[in-house]
Amino acid sequence: MHLKNILVVRWLFLSRKKELRQLSKNQLIDIIFSLEEKLEKIEQYFKAFDNPHTPSSKKIKKNTKNNNQASNGDKPRFPGKPKGSNGGGIKLPEPDEVVEHKLDFCPISGLPLGKPVGYWKKTTLDLPDKLIKVVEHRIMKYISPITGEIVAANVSLPQGIYGKNLQSIVAMLKNLTNSHEKIADFMRELGAPSFSDAEVQKITDRFSDRLESERESLLEELNKAPYVHADETSFRKDGQNGYVWGVFTKTISILSAAMSRARINIQKLLENFKGVVVVDGYNAYDIFPLKQRCWSHLIREFKNYAKNNGDIGVQYTRLKALYEILKVLNTKPPDEKEIKKAKWILNDIVTCLKVIKGAKGLRTLIKNGGDDWFTALYHEGVPLDNNHAERELRPIVLLRKTIGCYRNEKGKRWIDIVVSVLHTWKLQGRNLFKNLRAIAY
Repeated sequence: MHLKNILVVRWLFLSRKKELRQLSKNQLIDIIFSLEEKLEKIEQYFKAFDNPHTPSSKKIKKNTKNNNQASNGDKPRFPGKPKGSNGGGIKLPEPDEVVEHKLDFCPISGLPLGKPVGYWKKTTLDLPDKLIKVVEHRIMKYISPITGEIVAANVSLPQGIYGKNLQSIVAMLKNLTNSHEKIADFMRELGAPSFSDAEVQKITDRFSDRLESERESLLEELNKAPYVHADETSFRKDGQNGYVWGVFTKTISILSAAMSRARINIQKLLENFKGVVVVDGYNAYDIFPLKQRCWSHLIREFKNYAKNNGDIGVQYTRLKALYEILKVLNTKPPDEKEIKKAKWILNDIVTCLKVIKGAKGLRTLIKNGGDDWFTALYHEGVPLDNNHAERELRPIVLLRKTIGCYRNEKGKRWIDIVVSVLHTWKLQGRNLFKNLRAIAY
C-alpha cells in the first residue's frame, strides 16, 4: 500500500470514532487534504535518503522469502559453479625452489627403504620466514693507479635506511586505504622495530614527487582522447566539505581533490579536450559542447518513480525498450533515419508523462538532456552510460569511508598524483609493485 494511504488509514483507525462522527463532511475532507500535504512533505524527506543515487549499503532493505532462495522459490541466491564443472582454479607460476621430502628408514618396520618408487607433489606460494632483511652495504674504496685519487663503485641505494621493496609495499598498503598508523604497526610486526608514522609520510611524499611528471603526461594524453568519462564524489578535507573529481578513459585514470563542486575544477582537467564527455546530469559539464548523458542514471531514476505509479511504469517499459534499440544502433554507423525515430519515441514518452501526476521530475530530467541522450550514436566507440566513471570512483568512496577525510595538501597530492597513476597502471594491467620499485629511491 502507498505510504500516504497507510498513514491516513492509521490516523483514522487511531482517532476516536465519536469525534469523527461529530464532524461534518466538509470538515473531514479538510482534514484529509491537510494530511495529504503533510504526507507529501514526509515522502520528499524519505526520497532525500532513498533514491536512485543512494548507495546500496544505505538503501532500505526489502523482505525476502528466506535467505537461500530467490523470490520465485526455485533459483538459489548463490548458485555457484554448475554441477560437473572443473572449477575456476588458479594458474601457478613455475617453482623457484624444489624441496624433496625423503625417508631413509621405514616408520613401520625401521628397515632401510632404498630409492623412492614415485612421488606426489604439492605446490605452495608463501613468503620467507624473515620478511625484512637487514643488509650492510660496504662500498669498497680504491686508489687510482694513474691519478692517485680514491675511487669507488657507483651503487644505487635508497636515501634512507629502508629499501625499494619496503617503500613500494608501504605505497601499496596506503593505496589499499590503510592509515599511516596501521601501516607503521604492520611494518614493526614484520621486523622493522623503529618504523614510524612519520616514516610512512616521508616515503609516500617521495612517491608523490617522483610520479608527478607521469601524472602530467597521462593528463596530456587523456586530453587527446576521442571521449572521456567524468564524475565527482564528495570527500572532506580536514573536516570541511570537498570533492574528488575524476576523468577516465579505458586506460587512464585522473583524479583531482578540490574544495568545491564548481565547474572550474573540471575545466582545469579538460582545458584542451575536444571530444565527447560522458556524464550524468550535473550542470557543471554544460561547458562542453559534446556530451553523452548517462542512460543508466535515467533508467534508475525512472525505475524509482515507477515503483508506486503504474502509469509511469508503462512509460518505464517503453524507455527500457528504447534503450535496447539504442544499444544496437550504437554498434553501427550513424543512421539518421533510425536516430530520428528514437528521438521521436523519447519525446513521446515526455508527452505521455505530462498527463501523469508525479512525473514532473522525470519530464524535466529528460528535457534537460535534449539531444545529449543521442550523442554517442554519432561518434564511434562512445558508450551510452557512465558506468566506467562510477567504477573508477569506487576506490575513492572506500577510502573516504575508511579515513573520513584527508588532512592537508600532502593528502591532496597523494590522491591527485599517486592514486591517479596507480589506478592507471591497474587499468593498463601493469604490476604495481614492480613499477613502484623502479622509481623508489
